[in-house]
Amino acid sequence: MRRLSLRTKIFFLFLGAALLIVVPALVLIAQTVEDRVYERATEELRRTGEALSIHWGLEDEVLAGDARVRALGGGVAELLVEGDTARLQRQLSRDLAEGRIVLAADSAMRPLTGVPLDSAVLWRSVGRGSVVTGSEAIEEPLRVAVWPVWTADRVAGFVGVGTRLDAAAARRMLEVTGSPIALVANGELAATTFPEPIAGAIRDLPLGAVVDRGGIWSRELEGHPFLYSVHRLPSRGDVSMSALLFRPVANELQVVDGILRALLAIGVAAILLALLLAGLVSRIVARPAQALASAAADLARGQFDTPIPRASDDEIGQLAGAFGEMRSAIAERESRLRAAQAELVHREKLAAMGRLVAQLSHEINNPIYNIQNCLEALDRRGEPGDPNREFLDLAQEELSRMATLTRQLLDQSRPLSDDARSLDLNEVVRRVLTLARPKLETHDVALDLDLDDVLPRVTAHADAMHEVMANLVDNAVDAMPGGGTLRVRTRGTEEIVAVEISDTGTGIADDELPRIFEAFYTTKPGVRGVGLGLFVAEGIVRGHRGELEVKSTPGKGTTFMIRLPREALDDPLRRAATDPELEPATDTR
Repeated sequence: MRRLSLRTKIFFLFLGAALLIVVPALVLIAQTVEDRVYERATEELRRTGEALSIHWGLEDEVLAGDARVRALGGGVAELLVEGDTARLQRQLSRDLAEGRIVLAADSAMRPLTGVPLDSAVLWRSVGRGSVVTGSEAIEEPLRVAVWPVWTADRVAGFVGVGTRLDAAAARRMLEVTGSPIALVANGELAATTFPEPIAGAIRDLPLGAVVDRGGIWSRELEGHPFLYSVHRLPSRGDVSMSALLFRPVANELQVVDGILRALLAIGVAAILLALLLAGLVSRIVARPAQALASAAADLARGQFDTPIPRASDDEIGQLAGAFGEMRSAIAERESRLRAAQAELVHREKLAAMGRLVAQLSHEINNPIYNIQNCLEALDRRGEPGDPNREFLDLAQEELSRMATLTRQLLDQSRPLSDDARSLDLNEVVRRVLTLARPKLETHDVALDLDLDDVLPRVTAHADAMHEVMANLVDNAVDAMPGGGTLRVRTRGTEEIVAVEISDTGTGIADDELPRIFEAFYTTKPGVRGVGLGLFVAEGIVRGHRGELEVKSTPGKGTTFMIRLPREALDDPLRRAATDPELEPATDTR
């Protein structure tokens, strides 16, 4: 090193510094990006596993409820006692959901109709949910819920409802989780949503050991990289069920490879730039040094007039500026990378809640229809002149509206049904306020009603609009616990019909205002709200191609504005609203 010139020493110093800084930074960034890909995929698998567990539990309740409904059906006990298996099969199969099977057994659990299954296993399901069982009579495992059928003083037999855990069941789970799935029964592949040959590759795995090991792992199937997680499914029968949830990571790894190539190019460019700066700096530093050396040599010979470089900070300033630019470039690249990662996380958070909301709405329909059946039975048994029939009719009507609401929650992403008609929103407003009047009086809320006498009619769903306005009025009253004024106005133009609902309540904070239309977000204290009202209302208005706007001032009140186009729906629906022959049949459930 002592024989090297100053320029060479500076050159090697910059080269070593560039390699020591850039190469570890590239390795660290590449490893961080790849780790982030697997962390995100692992978190998604955890969430889909939770969704699968919820779906499995809800399906258990659905099967048990279906078995109970059929066990309590009229004439089932008599058919069991008579042993009329043909009529019993027809009775139990009536209105049976697609993919479901029914079975019946006598009081000793001997099969009468349907798939014959082990009675000892089925006993575990009686009145307590479902079990998973299998037999030589069926190819796939069968999930069955059993309910006893009583006569006056004894058990006449048992009725069961089941579903096969086959490819169709796997596809239904795929719709819930959004991840490819493989169902494993007693260590054997029962069904999967993968096509061949990936399904064959899964079948060749030691599935028993995979299920026993559990956890989240990575594996390559037919050249495709996947992460998969193992989830045990409660079965309580003679078949042990597990689910493998798969998460493909090929696209993310391709992105990682692209980032690695970009980082490599950046690293090479940074090293070349560092070498260029090393040559420039070595030249700038060597010239003054050579001039000083020459001056020192001349001084040794007694020459004192040799010029020397003037003191200047230009070189140091250039060096500092070069490294400052490098740091700025690296900071800018890191900032872009972090912004991209933050955007990915934000999009994941916005991916919704839809499946959970849709499943919840689906399950609420079952008790609603049961209550409707009870009310219809009371209606048939009541006296025509009974003054309480008005309340019974009102209860049936409100329950029907609840059923419509749950169906709309279930179909948030689908167009509204074909029951639209020409509608006067003033009539809807009056009806909503009539129903809300007791609550207004209880909360000491005054009503300021300003309805446009010549309000144009709109093509819309009456129940849906009733639900929207009832929800907004209810929220307005809740916002005025100490009393206040509820203002309701309607206005119309040639294209737009508007309903404005205002209160003089507490208002909504600025930081909460952007989130009030999110599902399950509520500003009501305690357990008074579940956060679905405005979510559903906004979806209904949007389904009519309208807008639901909100303005609020904390401490002064809130105003909701419903704006609907006069012809809000498609041409076939508008024709159905005006042509009696095209008007769709109403749902009589």
